[in-house]
Amino acid sequence: MNECNWSIHLPVSLVDEWIREDIPFTDFTTSILGIVNKRAKARVILREKAIICGLHEASAVYTRLGARIEMMAREGEWGEPGQEIMRASGTGGQLHAAWRIAQTLVSIGSAVATYSKLLVEKARRANPSVIVAVARKAPPGLRHLYYHCVLCGGATLHRIGISDTILVFPNHTRLANGIDGVIKRLRESRPIIGERQVVIEVEDLDEAIRAAKSGIVDEIQFDHMSPDQLRIAIKEIRRVNERIRVAIGGGITLDNIEEYASTGVDVIVTSAPYWAKPIDLTTRIDTE
Repeated sequence: MNECNWSIHLPVSLVDEWIREDIPFTDFTTSILGIVNKRAKARVILREKAIICGLHEASAVYTRLGARIEMMAREGEWGEPGQEIMRASGTGGQLHAAWRIAQTLVSIGSAVATYSKLLVEKARRANPSVIVAVARKAPPGLRHLYYHCVLCGGATLHRIGISDTILVFPNHTRLANGIDGVIKRLRESRPIIGERQVVIEVEDLDEAIRAAKSGIVDEIQFDHMSPDQLRIAIKEIRRVNERIRVAIGGGITLDNIEEYASTGVDVIVTSAPYWAKPIDLTTRIDTE
């Protein structure tokens, strides 16, 4: 998929909060210079190659402040250094209030999309069917941007929030009388769980085997396990349940994702795109 066509609901209240953080009262500089009402144009320009993303969020900021937007590129596509990817027109006050927020959203978003794209490409060289899922570790207040750009990069979301799947972590297990207590409770709650997927993160192979035999678990997840250990674990799990999915998470980056994918694991969970270095770009404002 070259173009990112995801439908996004971006609450106005969120955009207003982004603006409020940067402009709690007034823009002293623009006001003092007397250019608040001067007609102007802004151009957002890439300085390095990247998957373009974050334009939707950036345009929402400009639009909320009264500027008009013209998209010069499509989200989800590769952009080149020097490429103009978005234009805005309005007053000096509108453009100076918007440009830094908007530029930062595109810079971060494009980094997330680019890193996600590279992760997927590397993983599928070794395992064409592997799922690359990005974890629920996006900074609060920016999840709309991060999740949107993960999808534009071709990866998927492990889960959006704690309401959409049953994901049992060791922190849950220790409070629920161990893995057997968890399995018992899950069986009893099957009618309430309904169609939701059940995933258990286990701490060792013994817990994994018990979960695989339970008939109630859809996916077993390991954390910070080496590729060699993972290969052995997958073989043992397949002996007792050949249909259950196996996932791995913890410390997976561009440097090692191909090796993990080669183990035959079904799902790779990572938060690495969230920490990608922001893409270098600039915004130039001139008279219209």
